[in-house]
Amino acid sequence: MHTPAFYSQPHPTPLALALAPLGLVYGMVAGWHGARREARAYYSSVPVIAIGNLVAGGTGKTPLVAALASHYAALGTQVAIVLRGYGGMESANPLQVTFQHTAKQVGDEAAMLYAMLPTSVQVWVGRHRPSVVRRAEQAGAGLIILDDAFQRRDVARQANILVMHGAHPFGNGLCLPAGPLREPMTAVARADFAIHFNAPSTPKGEAPPYYGTTTYRLSTLPDAAALEPLKGKRLMAFAGIGYPDKFFNTLRAAKLNVVHTVPLPDHVRYTPSLMHRLQAEAHSHNASLVTTSKDAIKLPRGFSAVLPITVEGSDWENVLAALADLLA
Repeated sequence: MHTPAFYSQPHPTPLALALAPLGLVYGMVAGWHGARREARAYYSSVPVIAIGNLVAGGTGKTPLVAALASHYAALGTQVAIVLRGYGGMESANPLQVTFQHTAKQVGDEAAMLYAMLPTSVQVWVGRHRPSVVRRAEQAGAGLIILDDAFQRRDVARQANILVMHGAHPFGNGLCLPAGPLREPMTAVARADFAIHFNAPSTPKGEAPPYYGTTTYRLSTLPDAAALEPLKGKRLMAFAGIGYPDKFFNTLRAAKLNVVHTVPLPDHVRYTPSLMHRLQAEAHSHNASLVTTSKDAIKLPRGFSAVLPITVEGSDWENVLAALADLLA
């Protein structure tokens, strides 16, 4: 489904306020469910970094997972990324992603991470994360990175990172279905530190702390080399992610000539009819297609241009230093 527009408003709309009682119940149940899992959490024999967010939809978790996995792999650490495999077959049994697996089998995020990262980085999927972590340990992992695990507290972690994005990182501040939050904002205090991607400028150039949690500022930017062949072209952008406008705005900020955009539901399946529609719309606008790496992994080779996203910022070294202290 598409993310409702009123979720991203800085203040609750009348519809959000009408749904607020349901959001209150959702938040209470989510908190209880998370605490119950935490009480019986699996403790890994190797360090664990958990990355997640509070809102439904994309905030930059996957680019951060990729950046950290690349960093530690370059240091010689055997890294294993563990995620549910949402959008795939979601096997109950742990499954290590290989070149033989498709996004339909293991989920678009898992397939994308496997394709973009060094072959030394293991990518594992499975619904029961403790079992998946155990299998990754048995396969030689020296560091586990849990993707989208802020609410999934069934595996203990040495580092708990909260990821936020944009000018209004918590939207209207209400829980589902009244707003975008998966649990109340007070859960921010559970993070060891937060990362605020693409935060608006402040007088001191610093990200404000939330609930006393140290917050670092980073940016998600298009890969410079990938931008070059797109310059000067008429582009039709499409994206099936949590907040497609985030991708479209990234293209515009890079001064690319985006003449048409097509927002699609998160984890959309690219059926032949949808692909035909996209090609027909691009032809009608005399434009070339461009999309995200997450979408491209589900498309036939050569169907569209891909714009990889990188993580940058002066706080990157501070993030690594904070992790070094937590993992020591």
